Amino acid sequence: MKLKIALFLLLSVVPVFASPQKKSYIGYKHKGVVYGATLPNGVKDLGGGLLSNDRYGVSRFKKSGADMLWLEKITERDEKGVPTWHVKDVLIFNALKKNQEFLMSYSSSCTQNGRANVDLIVLAELSASKKSYKILKAWKANLKSEKFEKTPTKNIVCEVSAV
Repeated sequence: MKLKIALFLLLSVVPVFASPQKKSYIGYKHKGVVYGATLPNGVKDLGGGLLSNDRYGVSRFKKSGADMLWLEKITERDEKGVPTWHVKDVLIFNALKKNQEFLMSYSSSCTQNGRANVDLIVLAELSASKKSYKILKAWKANLKSEKFEKTPTKNIVCEVSAV
Protein backbone atom coordinates (compact mmCIF):
# COMPACT_ATOMS: atom_id res chain seq x y z
CA MET A 1 0.00 0.00 0.00
CA LYS A 2 2.84 2.42 0.86
CA LEU A 3 4.46 1.61 -2.49
CA LYS A 4 1.24 2.51 -4.34
CA ILE A 5 0.97 5.82 -2.47
CA ALA A 6 4.63 6.63 -3.12
CA LEU A 7 4.24 5.77 -6.82
CA PHE A 8 1.09 7.90 -7.09
CA LEU A 9 2.82 10.86 -5.43
CA LEU A 10 5.87 10.50 -7.66
CA LEU A 11 3.81 10.38 -10.84
CA SER A 12 1.65 13.31 -9.82
CA VAL A 13 4.60 15.50 -8.76
CA VAL A 14 7.06 14.87 -11.64
CA PRO A 15 4.95 16.62 -14.34
CA VAL A 16 4.77 19.69 -12.12
CA PHE A 17 8.56 19.99 -12.22
CA ALA A 18 8.94 19.20 -15.94
CA SER A 19 6.10 21.24 -17.40
CA PRO A 20 6.83 24.71 -15.97
CA GLN A 21 10.46 24.50 -17.05
CA LYS A 22 9.45 24.07 -20.69
CA LYS A 23 6.76 26.72 -20.53
CA SER A 24 9.12 29.20 -18.89
CA TYR A 25 11.29 29.23 -22.03
CA ILE A 26 8.41 29.59 -24.51
CA GLY A 27 7.95 33.29 -25.14
CA TYR A 28 11.48 34.11 -23.94
CA LYS A 29 13.26 36.75 -26.04
CA HIS A 30 17.01 37.18 -26.32
CA LYS A 31 19.69 38.77 -28.47
CA GLY A 32 21.73 36.46 -30.66
CA VAL A 33 24.93 35.26 -29.03
CA VAL A 34 28.06 33.45 -30.15
CA TYR A 35 28.52 29.71 -29.69
CA GLY A 36 29.36 28.83 -26.09
CA ALA A 37 28.03 32.07 -24.60
CA THR A 38 25.51 32.07 -21.77
CA LEU A 39 22.24 33.96 -22.01
CA PRO A 40 20.97 36.15 -19.13
CA ASN A 41 18.62 33.31 -18.05
CA GLY A 42 21.61 31.00 -17.51
CA VAL A 43 21.32 28.73 -20.55
CA LYS A 44 24.43 28.03 -22.59
CA ASP A 45 24.29 28.31 -26.38
CA LEU A 46 25.50 25.18 -28.20
CA GLY A 47 24.81 26.35 -31.74
CA GLY A 48 22.04 25.87 -34.22
CA GLY A 49 20.94 26.67 -37.72
CA LEU A 50 18.42 28.46 -39.87
CA LEU A 51 15.40 26.71 -41.34
CA SER A 52 13.75 26.90 -44.78
CA ASN A 53 12.36 30.32 -43.84
CA ASP A 54 15.47 32.14 -42.65
CA ARG A 55 13.47 34.12 -40.08
CA TYR A 56 13.31 30.85 -38.10
CA GLY A 57 16.00 28.72 -36.54
CA VAL A 58 16.55 25.79 -34.22
CA SER A 59 19.18 26.28 -31.54
CA ARG A 60 20.57 23.89 -28.97
CA PHE A 61 20.97 25.08 -25.39
CA LYS A 62 22.07 23.47 -22.12
CA LYS A 63 21.25 24.25 -18.50
CA SER A 64 21.55 22.16 -15.33
CA GLY A 65 22.41 19.00 -17.27
CA ALA A 66 19.40 19.26 -19.58
CA ASP A 67 19.83 19.68 -23.33
CA MET A 68 17.18 21.73 -25.10
CA LEU A 69 16.18 22.53 -28.64
CA TRP A 70 14.47 25.87 -29.12
CA LEU A 71 12.40 26.70 -32.19
CA GLU A 72 12.94 30.44 -32.52
CA LYS A 73 11.86 33.31 -34.73
CA ILE A 74 13.76 36.50 -35.50
CA THR A 75 11.52 39.40 -34.49
CA GLU A 76 13.93 42.28 -35.19
CA ARG A 77 17.57 43.22 -35.69
CA ASP A 78 19.52 45.96 -33.99
CA GLU A 79 21.61 48.59 -35.80
CA LYS A 80 24.52 46.12 -36.04
CA GLY A 81 22.30 43.39 -37.49
CA VAL A 82 22.21 41.27 -34.32
CA PRO A 83 18.86 39.44 -34.23
CA THR A 84 16.39 39.32 -31.38
CA TRP A 85 15.06 35.76 -31.10
CA HIS A 86 11.63 34.82 -29.74
CA VAL A 87 11.28 31.21 -28.47
CA LYS A 88 8.23 29.53 -29.99
CA ASP A 89 8.63 25.90 -28.84
CA VAL A 90 11.04 23.81 -26.75
CA LEU A 91 12.13 20.17 -26.60
CA ILE A 92 13.97 19.09 -23.42
CA PHE A 93 16.27 16.06 -23.11
CA ASN A 94 17.54 15.01 -19.69
CA ALA A 95 19.93 12.18 -20.45
CA LEU A 96 21.70 12.35 -23.80
CA LYS A 97 24.60 9.95 -24.18
CA LYS A 98 28.00 11.21 -25.29
CA ASN A 99 27.62 9.58 -28.71
CA GLN A 100 24.18 11.09 -29.36
CA GLU A 101 23.97 14.17 -31.53
CA PHE A 102 21.38 16.39 -33.17
CA LEU A 103 21.57 16.56 -36.94
CA MET A 104 19.85 19.60 -38.38
CA SER A 105 19.79 22.49 -40.79
CA TYR A 106 22.45 22.91 -43.42
CA SER A 107 25.35 21.60 -41.30
CA SER A 108 24.07 17.99 -41.24
CA SER A 109 21.42 18.04 -43.91
CA CYS A 110 18.86 15.26 -43.90
CA THR A 111 16.50 13.89 -46.50
CA GLN A 112 13.21 12.10 -45.92
CA ASN A 113 11.91 9.88 -48.69
CA GLY A 114 14.70 11.25 -50.90
CA ARG A 115 13.68 14.90 -50.49
CA ALA A 116 15.87 17.47 -48.74
CA ASN A 117 14.26 19.04 -45.69
CA VAL A 118 16.16 21.61 -43.60
CA ASP A 119 13.16 21.82 -41.25
CA LEU A 120 13.94 18.27 -40.08
CA ILE A 121 15.72 17.73 -36.75
CA VAL A 122 17.15 14.28 -36.05
CA LEU A 123 18.52 12.76 -32.87
CA ALA A 124 21.08 10.15 -33.87
CA GLU A 125 23.43 7.79 -32.08
CA LEU A 126 26.84 7.95 -33.75
CA SER A 127 29.22 5.01 -33.98
CA ALA A 128 32.75 6.07 -34.95
CA SER A 129 34.04 2.49 -34.93
CA LYS A 130 31.40 1.38 -37.45
CA LYS A 131 31.41 4.75 -39.25
CA SER A 132 27.63 4.81 -39.08
CA TYR A 133 24.70 6.24 -37.19
CA LYS A 134 21.32 5.12 -35.95
CA ILE A 135 18.40 7.53 -36.03
CA LEU A 136 16.62 7.52 -32.68
CA LYS A 137 13.96 10.23 -33.10
CA ALA A 138 13.00 12.95 -35.53
CA TRP A 139 10.94 16.12 -35.51
CA LYS A 140 9.84 18.62 -38.10
CA ALA A 141 9.80 22.31 -37.27
CA ASN A 142 6.32 23.32 -38.40
CA LEU A 143 6.70 27.01 -39.20
CA LYS A 144 2.97 27.61 -39.61
CA SER A 145 2.09 26.36 -36.12
CA GLU A 146 5.53 27.33 -34.75
CA LYS A 147 5.78 23.94 -33.01
CA PHE A 148 7.99 20.88 -33.15
CA GLU A 149 6.13 17.86 -34.53
CA LYS A 150 7.31 14.28 -34.16
CA THR A 151 7.90 12.66 -37.52
CA PRO A 152 8.56 9.02 -38.48
CA THR A 153 12.23 8.09 -38.75
CA LYS A 154 11.61 5.77 -41.68
CA ASN A 155 13.47 6.73 -44.86
CA ILE A 156 15.52 9.51 -43.25
CA VAL A 157 19.13 9.78 -44.41
CA CYS A 158 21.54 12.40 -43.06
CA GLU A 159 24.97 13.67 -43.97
CA VAL A 160 27.19 13.00 -40.98
CA SER A 161 30.75 14.26 -41.28
CA ALA A 162 31.82 13.27 -37.74
CA VAL A 163 31.26 9.52 -38.25
